[in-house]
Amino acid sequence: MRQLLRVLVKLLLVDLSGESSALVVHGTVKSCLSHISTKEDSSYVKAAMTVITMFLRKRLISAESLLARESTVSPKDAIENLMVQSRSDLNVRESPQDLSLTVSGFVLQLMGWMRHAETGPAAGRLIVAFFGFVDDATKLENSSTSPTSSSWVTIWVDSVLGAIHQQPELIEKFEQHLLPELVRMNLSYAEELLHTLPIEELCRGNIGCLTETDLRLCLAVLRVVEELGSSSLLDTVTNGLDLHNLSYAQRVSIELLVHRSASVRVSALRSLTYSSSSIMPLPSYLLFTLRQALPRFHAETDSAARDEFCSIIKKLFSRMKGVIYRLTRRFDDLKDAIGQPDAIIEGSYTEGSESLQNHTVFISWYMELLLKELQPTASYQRHISALKVLQLLNVSDLCSTLPDRLLNSSHSQESSQPVESYTTSFIHLLLELIMDPFDDVRNMAASLLHEHYSISLAKPTTSGTARPKVSPGIYSKLSWTYSKLELVLQRAEALSRRTGRSDYADGVGRLHDLQYSLCGKDEMPDDEICERHLLFVRLISDLEIDIQVAYDNLQTAIASVPLHGHLIALRHIVSHREFFRLSEFSSLDWRRMHIRLVHCCSMIWFAVKDVICYDSPEGHVIVEAEDDESDADVKDALSYSWRALKEASALLLAMISNPGYSPPSLEGGLAYEDLKTLGDLTITQLAELRHRGAFSTVSQTFLACCIRCTTSDDSRIAKLPSIWYKETLFYIEAKAASLTRRSAGLPAMITGILAANPHGPLFDRAILDLQKIADAPVEPKNSHTNIRLSQVHALNCLKDIFTNSRLGSSTATHLATTLVIAVNCLEKNVWAIRNCGLMLLKALLTRLMGGTGMTSRAAFEFHPRGSMSRTTYEKYPVLADLVMRLLQHQSTVDSSAEDVTANHDKLHTAPQSIQMIFPAMEIIERIGVAPSHELLVEQLLLTHLDSPVWNLRDKAAMTLSRLIEKQALFGNVYTLMQSALWQGPTPPQNALHGRLLCLKYMIEDSRNTLTDRADIKDLSNTLYELLQIKVTKNTCPVSIAALLDIESFTVERLLIGYFRDVLRLGRQFLLAKDITSIVLLSWQEGKNRDLLQMWRHTVRDLCRPSRNSSFLSTDSLISALARARVLYALLEDATSISEPTTFNVLQGLAQEGDVALSAGLQSFNSIQGMFDPVRVQPLKIYITLLQQAKTGDSQVLLMEGLSALLSSFRQSAGARELTTPRAPMSPSDERIDTLSWEEQEPMTNPETVNATLSLRGTILANACIVSFSEDSSLEERLNIWVRMLKLAGDAKSDLSTRLAAATSIYYFRSALRPGHSEPSSQPVFLGIYLALYDLLLDDDEDVRDIGALVVSWICSSSTSSPDPASTGNISLCPVVAVEKLLEFLVTAYHGSRALLHEAVSRLTGEKSTSTHDKNIVGTAFISQAELETFSSSLRDLFKTARKEDTSLFVEEKQNLYIDPVQESQRWASVLVHISLAVLQDSVASCLVEWVLAGLECLVDIADHEVGGPLGWMSKPEVFTLGIRVLEAARVVQDWQKRGLVLQSPDLEGLVTKFKRADIHPVWLLRVPGE
Repeated sequence: MRQLLRVLVKLLLVDLSGESSALVVHGTVKSCLSHISTKEDSSYVKAAMTVITMFLRKRLISAESLLARESTVSPKDAIENLMVQSRSDLNVRESPQDLSLTVSGFVLQLMGWMRHAETGPAAGRLIVAFFGFVDDATKLENSSTSPTSSSWVTIWVDSVLGAIHQQPELIEKFEQHLLPELVRMNLSYAEELLHTLPIEELCRGNIGCLTETDLRLCLAVLRVVEELGSSSLLDTVTNGLDLHNLSYAQRVSIELLVHRSASVRVSALRSLTYSSSSIMPLPSYLLFTLRQALPRFHAETDSAARDEFCSIIKKLFSRMKGVIYRLTRRFDDLKDAIGQPDAIIEGSYTEGSESLQNHTVFISWYMELLLKELQPTASYQRHISALKVLQLLNVSDLCSTLPDRLLNSSHSQESSQPVESYTTSFIHLLLELIMDPFDDVRNMAASLLHEHYSISLAKPTTSGTARPKVSPGIYSKLSWTYSKLELVLQRAEALSRRTGRSDYADGVGRLHDLQYSLCGKDEMPDDEICERHLLFVRLISDLEIDIQVAYDNLQTAIASVPLHGHLIALRHIVSHREFFRLSEFSSLDWRRMHIRLVHCCSMIWFAVKDVICYDSPEGHVIVEAEDDESDADVKDALSYSWRALKEASALLLAMISNPGYSPPSLEGGLAYEDLKTLGDLTITQLAELRHRGAFSTVSQTFLACCIRCTTSDDSRIAKLPSIWYKETLFYIEAKAASLTRRSAGLPAMITGILAANPHGPLFDRAILDLQKIADAPVEPKNSHTNIRLSQVHALNCLKDIFTNSRLGSSTATHLATTLVIAVNCLEKNVWAIRNCGLMLLKALLTRLMGGTGMTSRAAFEFHPRGSMSRTTYEKYPVLADLVMRLLQHQSTVDSSAEDVTANHDKLHTAPQSIQMIFPAMEIIERIGVAPSHELLVEQLLLTHLDSPVWNLRDKAAMTLSRLIEKQALFGNVYTLMQSALWQGPTPPQNALHGRLLCLKYMIEDSRNTLTDRADIKDLSNTLYELLQIKVTKNTCPVSIAALLDIESFTVERLLIGYFRDVLRLGRQFLLAKDITSIVLLSWQEGKNRDLLQMWRHTVRDLCRPSRNSSFLSTDSLISALARARVLYALLEDATSISEPTTFNVLQGLAQEGDVALSAGLQSFNSIQGMFDPVRVQPLKIYITLLQQAKTGDSQVLLMEGLSALLSSFRQSAGARELTTPRAPMSPSDERIDTLSWEEQEPMTNPETVNATLSLRGTILANACIVSFSEDSSLEERLNIWVRMLKLAGDAKSDLSTRLAAATSIYYFRSALRPGHSEPSSQPVFLGIYLALYDLLLDDDEDVRDIGALVVSWICSSSTSSPDPASTGNISLCPVVAVEKLLEFLVTAYHGSRALLHEAVSRLTGEKSTSTHDKNIVGTAFISQAELETFSSSLRDLFKTARKEDTSLFVEEKQNLYIDPVQESQRWASVLVHISLAVLQDSVASCLVEWVLAGLECLVDIADHEVGGPLGWMSKPEVFTLGIRVLEAARVVQDWQKRGLVLQSPDLEGLVTKFKRADIHPVWLLRVPGE
């Protein structure tokens, strides 16, 4: 393609001025622009962009002529609308009109293509080439109609930033493909960007008001500008801001490392660690910042952010390796040059030595951090992040560059254990993680042990020869631990047998594989290779014994003989690339071993087939259970059986796929008999299996077997897939009467055979055979036999073929014929065939759409009318006829059924013909309409708008609304509503309702265009006509409800649209009533004014007492009427001077019932904020209605609305304004206090309880701000609220309740820190802060985010900003919010006895149930009785912690986010800062006794039991309790250093004893005194 394009360009350049060349260029560019603007297939778009880019670079076309052609392709109105929205989003200056407007639209289109990986680079190159041509001075400057050079820069900046604000995901593509090249080309682009973006605000620390998109854009621009050496531009933008020896990017990045957005934090870290030089040393302040920030990234919950973090760390390690190598070489060169001792060298080269020392200390610290992150109780996120970083650390070989003498010195300053013990500690933790519940953690841990720590674990040679020399550095200073591996394996096998869990079995298998790999490591003698042989044979023998037990008595095997670990071990060992050579088998030995393995897999199949070959295996009862006393149930049996077959199939897959498994002397590896045996076994399993989890693995084994056969040179082996194909056809016919879900394993048999050779002759034959079976007529049912439907199996096979990625290119030629068959099946009378035909049709549509999983609505928005359809229908002409064929089916249920409510939501009773119309409309929504069939399709859809089936009318209305041109929207509205409506005295209700639904969807899809006065006039005229034609006198409530909804929705959209436009223009000073007046001005002419009057008369007419009560009892009409009444009342109150009516309307709705009030409140809540509060008086409305409402959804809506209203008002007004009588919405009214505090009957509705909880926070905040010191009952009310928060925030509470608790505290935040004053440290608030702390550790991210917002308000302002006028509050991420909140508690409550009791309780894990009159509510209080048993109960805690749960299915913890070890460390740090005066409390002395008892218990257990991986210390509960004891001991030692006199004579001795014991490596890091 590229070579052809280069040749074409050269030919055109030869005759540049010729007429033929001009015609070629003109036609080519026009065609390319058409592909780009109509959103064609991405492959065409990429080629079109490449062509235009080449033409621009070779000057075959000018930018001006390109734009002239582009303007004829893209509709100008659409571009103008796009530009208006873009400028309103950005609040930037307007661009010139005419040509510059076309430029903006062109750039916006190209930026839209940059979000795709395939077209992104091409779009970036085209934009760069376009503005490169503009920069060329000549043609555009000579044109009188062209903008100036500065205007071109403005156009580019406005267009690019507009696209990015609409699609923030473009930022990375913008930074990668566009920004660097444009800045290099012309610094004016960078200068304009810097002036447009809020760079100065960001550098001064005003971050709180900036969006995430703005922050990421600023970081990207700062990094690129500084990288290109244009920092002088930044000086002019920031007016010479003092950066304190930091770059602009670094200054901003440090501030954003704590931001709540993961993408912003990752961008900040990338900017902070980036350097154009790979040997540039990192300054000390940057290393210090990294030490604070990196642990937070390890706990990142977003997987994409963790991946980005690992890529940044990889570059950081590479840079640090270059830095250390460079500094070490310079240091050694200087030493050699002057021949002086190291001490003199260090003195003469202090700067380099200090930098080298800083980097070494940082690496030592990071390794210790990784040890802590791999501890048993850490979360999955911390485990996987630490494993990936450890992998990067080993791959980079960073530690080998560290000088030994600096390692030792850095250790003495920073580390808690010898540097050489790091590897032993890592091995210990990795061996434990091999048994982790998460598969990727186990896989990563095993990979690290294999690749980087195998030398450390290798068995020593028996001859006593020296170990082979390894690379220098800390990894060569090891103690050999092979004997420990054998102990770990024994423990793992015992644990697996006791529990039977899959993660333990996988861990056992991986440990066996590790042991196999270590045998014979590093050129061991021959007897070591024999040991591998013996190990493998022993595993097979053990497996055979276990299988025999399962075959004889499956119940006994389930209880005590799990065989999965041995199967996994054999699979991993067989997967070794050179398995046959490593095991040193003879050909005869290998043959015997292979036969035994295949026999084992066959015996497993016969042992478990009775369980997993039933259609509903979960209901199967094991026969042996009657005579066995074991407690294994059906669920255990099913789990055991399918896992056994799954692992056996995986073992066979490894044997077939690994070329090194068999002896090389055999031609092609396995012989004919071997492959036939394996293939027959798997195909039998696929034919019989009903458990999807089992046959999914078997299908992969069968596929591998077929691939092995098709690639063999043996003709007999190559024919095996054909034999199996015939067997598959036999099974399709044989199983015709056994219809299982998706035909079970039969489709896997077909796809396995075909995927082995997609382009072979068997493929076309199989497709034709399956099509013939699928399209065959249904045999008549015999009364003595079940109906045989082989068509179902054939259709399911075809579906899997067309969704298989291996067969994608081969299925294209058969897609059209299969589409016809799928549609034919929809017309069959048998439901099973219709259902499978529909699934096949869906698969084919997915194939047509290129494999996208987007919904039909999203697909239509991305491929609008006339774009995708043209390509698809030209490629598959039969598709258009199929759509027409489906749409032409009748959509009537009964000719007499005219009532629109008669068939509401009764689709399941509709005839078959109606069900066939839906797939056609789905095709239209996904692909579009063939250009030649547009009119016919629209006519058929109009016909279906008359259907009596509600669902069909709704679908037809939605589909038709998307086919109408948006530019002619309101011109078509009137025609749509007039068609076939007014025949007779009253309109047919089904037709009217269908068209009203279509009008509703048209307005929704065109909501961005409802700002033009002409559009509003057309729409209002149509609505007026609808009201004039006696619609209001109909007896159908559904039609009238739909019409009222359209009117209300239209007015709401207009109000909201204008309101947002005014705010975007920065006109916040404009009153809400003026905004409403602006909207109403366009409705005050002619029929528009009459429309409002008619609307009011309609509402009054519908509310007449003479109306039939059954007519007004329809919920849809009640809701629509309520919304219309509230909306009209709000408009009246906003534009008139008479007495407000909104309150009376809502009060009347409250008397009518919950349905009416709920609908009215929804409408009121959506737009009341845009109106003048003096007129509307929302506070009065909420309070009065809430006093009247007792039950139902209206009560919840009122509470939520009042909470949000009070909170938003308090945010916009200061505390003094709240108490002034001039405040129009003063919440100081006494009626607020009567809402929540009177004792009422218990509330059983959870939504009501949650809403009440949120409202309490709002009302209490108001009371604390207004009258905290005057209200004597306020403290008791706060205590009640805190108790509610503690109960609601419990991990066992529902998510909605925990969210309500977080929302309640969020509404209370203004009382915690009123205005811009310091946070309140009232004693009564301590319980609130502790409840907030618990919410920050919630398992749900939304709850943590709300809590982080509260802490951001309390503790966070841009404190590091050098500008004293900085007021921006940065939104903290939850991890940082926890740290900030604890810092605040230590500062504000260091003298609180309540905080001491709470910290001791949380540190020790002792749950106190006592209360005390003087205790702060919400905090723990340890009573005297509990203190007396405080230390004696510790041994019982250890005993309880060591109990093992042997159940197969473990109950998951309520909160997986919280780490009890990390919690104990945090609260230990709190106790360290408690005032000495408070430490005189008896609880401090009891903590010392508790520490002594704990250390004695730990030392006693360590003396009597062997430690090591998977030992007694590795159980999470025991590990946590040990950490609690050690942290408490550190606290006690710190108290003693501060001068507190404690009776602890044995503490130092116990600590020394504890150090000598064989303890956990992470415990060793926390030993007191280290």
